[in-house]
Amino acid sequence: MMWCVHIAAALNSAGLQDFWRDFYWATVIAHGEAFPLAGPPIYQMFELGPWWFYLLALPVRLTGSVALTMVFIQSLAAMKYFLAWRIGIRLADARLGFAFAASLAIAGWSMVELMFPSHIAVVETTLLLLGLVGLRCANEFSARNAIWLGLVSAACLHAHPTTVLYVVLVGGFVLWRHRSWAVFGWLCLAATIAAASLLPPWLSRDATVAGGLKPIADYVGSDIGMRPMMRIPAVARSVLLGGSWWSLLLMTPWKLVLVKAAWWTYCGCLLFAAAGLLLIRRDTKRLQRMCLVALAAFLLQVAFIVLLRPVTPYWMVPSSLPPLALAIALGWYGWLQDRRTLIRVVGSLALALYVALALAPYSFWLRDLHDLRTMPGVNPFADAIESSDRYVKAEISFFPVRRLDRIGNSLCAPHVLHGLLAMIIETTLSSTLRNACGYWPQLRYGGVEGEGTHIAGLSPRAATASGIAPARVISRMAFYERIRPIAPTAGGLATRLRRLQINADSAPPPVARSVFDFDVAGADVVVLSNRMRFAAAMDVTSITASGRPVRQLYEGDGTFLYGCSACAIDADVHWHIELVGIAGNLDLIVLLHEGAGKMGAR
Repeated sequence: MMWCVHIAAALNSAGLQDFWRDFYWATVIAHGEAFPLAGPPIYQMFELGPWWFYLLALPVRLTGSVALTMVFIQSLAAMKYFLAWRIGIRLADARLGFAFAASLAIAGWSMVELMFPSHIAVVETTLLLLGLVGLRCANEFSARNAIWLGLVSAACLHAHPTTVLYVVLVGGFVLWRHRSWAVFGWLCLAATIAAASLLPPWLSRDATVAGGLKPIADYVGSDIGMRPMMRIPAVARSVLLGGSWWSLLLMTPWKLVLVKAAWWTYCGCLLFAAAGLLLIRRDTKRLQRMCLVALAAFLLQVAFIVLLRPVTPYWMVPSSLPPLALAIALGWYGWLQDRRTLIRVVGSLALALYVALALAPYSFWLRDLHDLRTMPGVNPFADAIESSDRYVKAEISFFPVRRLDRIGNSLCAPHVLHGLLAMIIETTLSSTLRNACGYWPQLRYGGVEGEGTHIAGLSPRAATASGIAPARVISRMAFYERIRPIAPTAGGLATRLRRLQINADSAPPPVARSVFDFDVAGADVVVLSNRMRFAAAMDVTSITASGRPVRQLYEGDGTFLYGCSACAIDADVHWHIELVGIAGNLDLIVLLHEGAGKMGAR
């Protein structure tokens, strides 16, 4: 069931900047255009090996589909449930395996792999694989098992370096179990394999982006160990309870009163699970000690990730989840293994309620999104300890990856792209089109100049708000070809990533005041977009049509539509727009109305 949830979420994901960076490098590898030695950068301090890029090159080469590549990533992420089940069986029986798998769906933080579909998505999978290999090595440690331990440790480190503490603990546990120089030698072999996997970036001579890596001295002086006594308990509380709150508040369509009721019920389920530890039979009392060990590992890992950075963003949390999930699972196991039928039934019903509440936020990825909920004044995605009991809605133009594959072939010829279409394709670094067309198409994003047809793409809501019918609709994207580009003169060119680079190239600062004057027909619609809205905001300070106020028809995802409702269809209307922003990043065009007269025909 969880695999199906992950696959559905993969198809409905829009991806993030790190994913598009990964997909870009996987694309150039798959087509033999480049073979990088450096992998994803970590906090601009160092680089991982390129193995994640080469792994993603496999589905890219076989399918050429961004949607199926996302499915591949989520299939790896969903393996954590199977691995948890196997570990539970090794520790006790199938009941503990089931409870462990169910407990991995910790409300909120268990969905990081869906919010961050990059190498972070496999953190829990690699850690559970490390746990399974560690149990195997604890029973028998040989050269073959040492190689497995080294490879899995390398996989953990490349999923995210915050897993290094578990690698050290597993190695120490194996050495403690066997206590021999031969085992120490095999552990050195495993450590050598893991360390060697991190070596390739140091051998790379490719140029880096301007600025390069952050100096170690700056990191030590300004990032390590900031307010640990306050933040360690705050992050631990957030992982245990805070994630469930913000996920229920922000990722379900429920009203606030229902969210509060669901959260308190979820907290009650955790207390109910904790009571199950008292029901564990005498012949399995070691499981109670195991729960204490799991909780200690959880707190130790929380302290570790807190010490690494002055804030704890959500992608650093997954490494702390497996031991917490195991501790919760051992509580549920106390109810499930009881010999009394009534106790087992009550425990099973409570576990079902816990799972239902934990899975409710997953519905975020199973529906078409038209707006996002955010917490005013705080951002729990940037810092896990931030929270609020209120939310506001922001309208978005959501475009999931399952639709991207369908528009690729229509953009293989030279084009100048405008509006939402330009923002989406530029965000993907045009790698989706490279796979669909078989070559890098000649594209320009925004601007008056450029070879080929000028095409604007708008969301269905924006197209409806404009009142102008599109030339065609492909994968729920409205395509317009009767347009008039106004500014800037030259738009952005397709980005070819360099080492350490994540985002598409954007026009350089400074932010400045820009003024535009142009004439169109009264029925035409003005479309103003900020291609790089994450680089710098755009503020429209004044906009008039022949001296009269205009009506904003639509706003969403950095795109604004304006019309002159008081103007006659064929009237010559003079538009005056003043804004503050990066001039090279804006995209100003006019949708020409079919029924307009001479001005609309220009």
